[in-house]
Amino acid sequence: MKTAPARLAVAMVRPPHALVNRGFADLHAEPDPASERVDQAHYGERLVILGREDEWLFVQGPDHYFGWIWSEHLDEVAAPERRIVGVVAADVRSAPTDGAPVIDRLPVGSPLAIQERQGEWMRVSADGWLAFRDTVDIAQLPNRFPRPGDLMRTAECFLGVPYLWGGTTVDGLDCSGFTQLVYRLNGVALDRDADQQAMEGRAVEGAPRAGDLLFFGDERVTHVAIATAEREFVHAPQSGGVVERTVLGPERNVRAVRRYLPEAE
Repeated sequence: MKTAPARLAVAMVRPPHALVNRGFADLHAEPDPASERVDQAHYGERLVILGREDEWLFVQGPDHYFGWIWSEHLDEVAAPERRIVGVVAADVRSAPTDGAPVIDRLPVGSPLAIQERQGEWMRVSADGWLAFRDTVDIAQLPNRFPRPGDLMRTAECFLGVPYLWGGTTVDGLDCSGFTQLVYRLNGVALDRDADQQAMEGRAVEGAPRAGDLLFFGDERVTHVAIATAEREFVHAPQSGGVVERTVLGPERNVRAVRRYLPEAE
């Protein structure tokens, strides 16, 4: 299988953000004030809004907890005007021309400190230039709640990327680096390792849906994948492999299924 092309534009969305507008606000397990309190958000903290049910918002806080919060406790804020890398990997060149030598590569989602603009090129370091076409203004990304289909489109951009232990970019991804990257590009922050990700979100008792994470292992969590259907998933498999789609067979021991987005409407 071929490696994902570096110039491929990556599908991603930017969920709405909001600031807590009172001393503190409770996050609940369900959109119900009588449900379990799972966390508290403090005045001025920025929350990511991932869903809505009536006057309740499903959010993620800065400590990665997910929960439902009363909408009147938040004030939505606009996205800052800032450009990020919008392709799988963007070449940084020594001069503002396609013929100049490549001196570095920046992975998708990298925030850019633009020092100078010359036509369709931006200087992003003392001696490095990036093509404007390889960037995107985050304020122009789709500003809505992420959906399972968004996660699938993002994941497909990395099919063919080689497995690399500890890898988090197009040069190589390990299993949890892949899942973390796909969610991050859709506004959801997950911890780095598979066993940590297995402690986030909420448990799924029934059949998995697209976007859920599947956790594998015998005595402990040793691998994670993104469900694409009830019996199918995409993952960074092992050393020597590449990010691929595959079918869930009886030889795989699924220890847990976790969900990080609200239930489908």
